[in-house]
Amino acid sequence: MFGTMLCAQNSLEARAARSPDASIERQQLQLRQQQSTRDESPNPYILIEDAVHGVIEIPTHIGEIVQHKLFQRLKKIKQLGLLFLAGKPEATYSRYDHCIGTYRSAQIHLNALKRNSNNKKALPEWCRHSVEIAALLHDIGHGPFSHTWEEVCGNSFDHEQNGLICVDKIFADMTSEILRSLRDENNGRGVQLIKALIVGKRELLTYPMMGLGYIFDIVHNSRCGLDVDKWDYLRRDNKCLNLLSDEDMKFDEIFQKSRISPDGQRIEYRYDDYHLIYKLFMARWRLHMTAYKLPKSLAVCNLFSKIVRRCKPDLLALMADSDDWLDLYDERVFQMIESDPLMRYLHCPHHWLEVPPCEGQHENCVCVNIKKLGPGVDMDPDESYALYGDSSKKRSIERLTTPTSITTCYKLL
Repeated sequence: MFGTMLCAQNSLEARAARSPDASIERQQLQLRQQQSTRDESPNPYILIEDAVHGVIEIPTHIGEIVQHKLFQRLKKIKQLGLLFLAGKPEATYSRYDHCIGTYRSAQIHLNALKRNSNNKKALPEWCRHSVEIAALLHDIGHGPFSHTWEEVCGNSFDHEQNGLICVDKIFADMTSEILRSLRDENNGRGVQLIKALIVGKRELLTYPMMGLGYIFDIVHNSRCGLDVDKWDYLRRDNKCLNLLSDEDMKFDEIFQKSRISPDGQRIEYRYDDYHLIYKLFMARWRLHMTAYKLPKSLAVCNLFSKIVRRCKPDLLALMADSDDWLDLYDERVFQMIESDPLMRYLHCPHHWLEVPPCEGQHENCVCVNIKKLGPGVDMDPDESYALYGDSSKKRSIERLTTPTSITTCYKLL
């Protein structure tokens, strides 16, 4: 498991038994937990062990969200969908882990922006809470097997829009003073901001963000695609799959050295780091080519979609406002379609034989025919990025723009 909550003594003892260095770490964790319970501590916290960020401190108000049944459901949703059935058995970590990691990435980015900027307008506390919670809840609306479910539904399902329903339901149950103030004060401006940040649309706000528009570049950056969502999942996916080298993944300074623009309306990145932006999109493209869009993975997704549409078409209309949403998760969907004769091919990859493309003309074949754009196209045009510093330090890049065709056919034996 990628994320583990460290609450009980036996969790710490088990960790100490696994690692020779863990006894020191155990003492550090115990000390931090003791400190968190002192009377002078305004925000006691729980600790979550994370594969990417190490130990993450979760304040009590965030812990209330994390413990909510809609957030706990994410533990049953695989981040990488059906990739574990397509030659990557290690691809089993959850959407829960990524959301916790994105929350932490947002904290790190906010701290970097404050450190690197001369912005005189401080970010109000309620805005910071909103950004952090938007990062935590940005994927709360995902269906079974994450993005695979959108393929199953023929793209009629939008996990972000579904997530807005989840946000309202979660906040309706909250008791923390911080969370209730985001919900109730000033016509619910906090929750409104959280939802606008999740979908990356400032026009959803009914009030202006004077000099604070830059926060819309943090969670879902619709301006240029550089956001903490990507920052976390690229590192997390590669940590799990171990496909790219440390050098391939050296793009943290994009975020660590970014700053707030003088007018407060957007985030600026250093000229020095321009080539790292391309490196990030190159890493994303390579993960697509070596994992996300492996021919076998795409074929498994196609077969799974066919089975669900045939066996359980009623599932395609389920949204978070349904009483059945909590029971719509990976294992449960597999249970509901297990009787379909094609399910044995999902469980037995050795029954798949790669054959010349037949364009889906044969009933017992699963075919894939797509094109993946190059990283030079995925990366937005230069004018999308606000840069600062010494322009002479901007390195030239050679954008790879040629699309890659992925055409494969598998015969089901």
